[in-house]
Formats: sequence, C-alpha cells, structure tokens
Amino acid sequence: MRPLIGITTSVNSRDYEIPNQSVVILPENYPKAIRKAGGIPLLISECDDVDELLDCLDGLVISGGRDINPNLYSQTPHEKTTDFSDIQDSWEISLIEGAIERGLPLLCICRGHQLLCVIRGGQLFQDLPTTEGYEEHGATGGNWSEHIIKLEKDSLIFELLGSEIRGNSGHHQGVSDAGDLRVVGKTSDGLIEAVELNDYPFLISTQWHPEMLGQDSVFEGLIQASSR
Repeated sequence: MRPLIGITTSVNSRDYEIPNQSVVILPENYPKAIRKAGGIPLLISECDDVDELLDCLDGLVISGGRDINPNLYSQTPHEKTTDFSDIQDSWEISLIEGAIERGLPLLCICRGHQLLCVIRGGQLFQDLPTTEGYEEHGATGGNWSEHIIKLEKDSLIFELLGSEIRGNSGHHQGVSDAGDLRVVGKTSDGLIEAVELNDYPFLISTQWHPEMLGQDSVFEGLIQASSR
C-alpha cells in the first residue's frame, strides 16, 4: 500500500460561496508532488486529536503560509509581522513535536521550516527587506525571486539534490538561528535555507518551495522513507 502523507493546510478568509468565509486552503502543488512521488496525500486541518491523527500517517509535510507569532521566539512583532495565527502555530507545533517523538518522516517547507527552527530553540529575522545584509534577498506579496543555494555534503538534501540548486523566495521572514538543528544549506548572503536533525531517520526542512520547482527527488525521498 502506498504511504499516507499528511499535509498541513491554513484557514484563511476568502470570498467563497459567501463573502469573507473561513476556508481551508493549500496550493495544489503539494498534493500533486506527493502523488507523483508515489504517495497518497491527505490534507489535514486544525484539530485537537493530534496523537490519533499522527498514528494514522506514514509521513508528514508542514507546508508554507502565514507568519509565526514572534512571542514564540521572545520577540515583539515587527510592523510588517501582521498575519499570524496562535491556533495554527499551536497545532503545527504539536504535529512537529509528535512526529519527531515517533520518528515519523518529516518535510518542512517555508513557514514549516521557520516553525521547526523556532521549536528547536532558533530565532527568525522578522522582515528581511529591513534587515541589514538581506535587503535584496527575496520578495513577497505575490512576487517571487530566485537565488543559488549551496548544500552541505553528508546531508540528506545533498544526496537528493546535489551540491548546488536554485531556490525560490516569496517570503519576508527568514531563519537567523537554527537552534539545535544542523544547517545544511545557505544562500550567498548567508541566509539559512535548509536544516536537518542529526541522527533522525528522515527530516528535511527548506526555506524554498521544492514543490513549485519540480524538485521531485525531495518528495521521492520522503515517500521512500515513509514506506519502510
């Protein structure tokens, strides 16, 4: 049987059937990448029974989305940090911590990457365009940029993608400190773009979006690890 891979979603207000309705959303690229790699994607929404949910899954993807509440890393919100949800933060923290306790194969992307680093004792730059040295790093608000990322040898991500890849950026925040995670990828301006957890069966975390760039091997690695 193909592995069942949970993918987190976000609750946002959209004009859907009625104006400003709360809807559960996720870009289609995520489930398409899981299906293409040989897994069964399961879109999951905010719930209380995290343990029961994780017991049903073979692997987990923490997807991109809104900002993280700076209170989680002992900072006050920057004027550009306006879209965050304490409910989503709490739910996804429980998912990540529960997955790690189980040794569940885990892929964290963009927001998921940032949240993982915060959980493991790290810190974020709240607004890269106003942070010295990173003013030209990326784009946000529907705009995207690309940059070269150097990947460290002897890492899972290196085995899947090689020593250098082109990543994309649609985020205004970034990781300044990865806590106890191993940094395995950086851009030329020094931003932390990929981390892993030492001695963990399969955990890859990227600031960029492999599901948007056709980096199929990342998802194939997740499916292979989830099939054991």
